[in-house]
Amino acid sequence: MKPTIPFSVLPSRMLLGAAKKYEALGIAAARTFPGLKTALLQAEIEIPVPEYATASLFSAAINSGFILLLLLFFGYLAGAEALPAAPALAIVVGAGSFLTTIYYPQMIATRRTRKLEDNLVPAVRQLVIELKSGVPLFEAMTSVCDDYGEVSEEFRKIVKHINAGEPDLEVLGDASRRIPSMQFQKVLWQISNALKVGSDVSTALEAILHDLTNEKINEIRRYAQELSPWTMIYMMAAIIVPSLGMTLGIVIFSFLNVAIPKIIFAAAVLLLVLFQLFFLNFLGTRRPTT
Repeated sequence: MKPTIPFSVLPSRMLLGAAKKYEALGIAAARTFPGLKTALLQAEIEIPVPEYATASLFSAAINSGFILLLLLFFGYLAGAEALPAAPALAIVVGAGSFLTTIYYPQMIATRRTRKLEDNLVPAVRQLVIELKSGVPLFEAMTSVCDDYGEVSEEFRKIVKHINAGEPDLEVLGDASRRIPSMQFQKVLWQISNALKVGSDVSTALEAILHDLTNEKINEIRRYAQELSPWTMIYMMAAIIVPSLGMTLGIVIFSFLNVAIPKIIFAAAVLLLVLFQLFFLNFLGTRRPTT
């Protein structure tokens, strides 16, 4: 992945250039987040940990300063009473920006995990079929280098390194450290262990395939069980509460002989649309892949 610092006012190239000169500032921050090194590796962000942490600090400071100046400007236009809150808000924005940047690689790694596990079961099934048919392991791995999305991309990297003359076990070990998906790591560990002890790789993969399939079935069952309460929450938040709330509001305001501003209806519709978009996206992220 192209080196980048997200959520920054300044371009990533400028931040990384400055971070190289002051990497010592990021060493303490990197020690505070020991998982950052693994997250950067699994997110395929090719930036050293101290440099990334330093750039995150710079980005947070610059974003905080930018927000402070912006709030002071608008506070000056609106009145002096808005000025005291500006530094506190700027600090909150800076802290949020730093934490978001630090955890950004983990977010990317989580997204990669989902993409990898989308096609893992069919890819492993093809590997088992190929090996059971007498195809050598290297040729079987080459056969899954297409048609399986991120899984094929990882197998292409493995095949490329083996073709370059690197030892099989070393390549598989490096790949398991680079891949964020625990399920994919189990597959590579099974292959590596079978090669170490000289056992049948197809038997080891067949066992892990059975476990992966059962895990997918359990995920689907758990998701089906979760749908009922989530459906109830949706009915309450998106249908019952808005309709009854608007009806009661109209009745109460009519008794008080107060006109309801039209902006309230527009705001209610906008909130409902935003809630439904959020809810659909939330359910989509929880839906297991088949």
